[in-house]
Amino acid sequence: MNDITPSAGRWFRRHIHLALLIGLFVAEAIVFYAHIARDVAPFYPPSFDQLSYYLSTYDLLGAFHAKGSRAFVDELLQPGNPTGTTFVLQGTLLSLIGGANRTIFLSVNLLYFLGLQFVLFTVIRSRIGRIDFAWTGIALLLSSATVIQAAGGIYDYRIDFSAMCLYGIWTCLIVWCGAFRHTGRSLIVALAGILLVYSRFFTVIYIGVVLGALLAINFYMLLRASTPERNAAKRRVINILLSGGLIAAVCLPRLYLSRDAIYGYYMIGHVLGEEKYIRAHELGLYSLAGHLIYYPKSIVVRHVGLLAWLIAGALAGWSLWRDRVAVSEMLGRLRPFGHEFIALGVAVLIPVAALTANVSKSPVVGGIVTVPILLAMVLFGAALWPRGAVIKLTRARAISVSAVAMAIALAAFAIRGTSSKDVAPRADLERITLLARSIATYAAENNLDRLSMSTDRVVDYQNVGTTRLASIELLHRHLDVDGLLGHGAYGIFATSREDALRLLAESDVIVLTDPVTDRSHPYPMNTKIKEYWGELWQWTNENRVLLFSTEIFGIPYRVFARSPSDKEHRLGRASTDDAQPR
Repeated sequence: MNDITPSAGRWFRRHIHLALLIGLFVAEAIVFYAHIARDVAPFYPPSFDQLSYYLSTYDLLGAFHAKGSRAFVDELLQPGNPTGTTFVLQGTLLSLIGGANRTIFLSVNLLYFLGLQFVLFTVIRSRIGRIDFAWTGIALLLSSATVIQAAGGIYDYRIDFSAMCLYGIWTCLIVWCGAFRHTGRSLIVALAGILLVYSRFFTVIYIGVVLGALLAINFYMLLRASTPERNAAKRRVINILLSGGLIAAVCLPRLYLSRDAIYGYYMIGHVLGEEKYIRAHELGLYSLAGHLIYYPKSIVVRHVGLLAWLIAGALAGWSLWRDRVAVSEMLGRLRPFGHEFIALGVAVLIPVAALTANVSKSPVVGGIVTVPILLAMVLFGAALWPRGAVIKLTRARAISVSAVAMAIALAAFAIRGTSSKDVAPRADLERITLLARSIATYAAENNLDRLSMSTDRVVDYQNVGTTRLASIELLHRHLDVDGLLGHGAYGIFATSREDALRLLAESDVIVLTDPVTDRSHPYPMNTKIKEYWGELWQWTNENRVLLFSTEIFGIPYRVFARSPSDKEHRLGRASTDDAQPR
């Protein structure tokens, strides 16, 4: 031990920042898994998107057990995937190590987040040459609001958070390679870009236009700059073409394979169809001004967040006050990072412009530009920081600003990361689980592997997805559920009376609420159904048997099912308190 201990002590002193970074990762993992165990895994996953990703992961895991590793190849080359092809695959591969459950699936987000922090820390330390700015970058990332957002954050199982991390890694690597000044590093940028595109297909537009803009800027410099700058511009042009060509060679064939699915999802759903207006109205967007300012406002408030702005503003404000340099000198200090600022600016503006041009808006997708904004803040601070200045917070010893920023950011991450503020009331969450379980149990007791279901209200917590998920996780049983009224083509769009009655007649299970409560939701189906809801209620009571009833968020829910034709099947009733419609 006497021989080992000094050696270990020397290693720790030499690699103290690596040890601290590992300790930070452990603390983040503790916060992450504690919140999942208490507020995430036991209840339904909010939003339709992450519900579909959970189900796709369970389906791929089932396909793997049936077909072996060929199922993974099929998933990677699946032409029906319109958005991406690696996220579900990664969740499934993790489940082979840790088990098939939502905690393990969500670990994909944690791994991406840890990877992003490591790359951000390493790039800042390498490019600026100061460890305190590397820690400041981590502090800004931890304090950003997008990490803990209920929708699109680290606890949300969909591609948006991992895409944000990968896009952040890609932009960090661009800074690391000197905005394509180094050839070898430019190839690593290409590898990150390939993983990003395979994770989220739409990002090929961001990458392509960003590289195109940087190529045009360097072409201009190649023609107009002096000889030294011209040589650097020539090197950057070659490296941009090399990196972009590698990304195109690997990604374009995969995108071509999914061309029909991509066209249907984006062109029909987001450009040519009527759904884009419904999505915009869902967010209260009706005017051109509202559309133009939506993403800038969302990025500033919802994704970067107040705390990150305050930390960055305090550091920048102090440095400007400390030196009080002229504007010309300030611009001179920024010049060494000129190409990096241009690259980060383009990496922010291109996604914002592309998203703004889309009528269908989302509170989630703007987070993709969070990391390049934070990285630009760090570079700006490093350029303006007073030469040789140290802030002494106590007389006894100097405490670095980065340590204070990290303490604030880590406390904020822990508090927000374990908060239940954005979680629905526990009683309602438990009733949602009971409702889904009652339908899954009905199918199990009647030996049904497939059933059809209709509902009179479009909500994310009651649909075929929540029923399937309950059957898998609570009953450990695969169940196919066909969605009729309230799903698919008869989902958010208004459904006629004739179609609604026809769909009810085809349904094994019918979920009815009431015609009045909370029907002002922007989905046309929720408002249209008020015109004939009484007929649906009458037909269902005459032709189906009450299976379960409860109240969720102040809305009555009644589950009706077919009476079993086989006498050996018994209809299990979870509740018989049939409340009358309002």
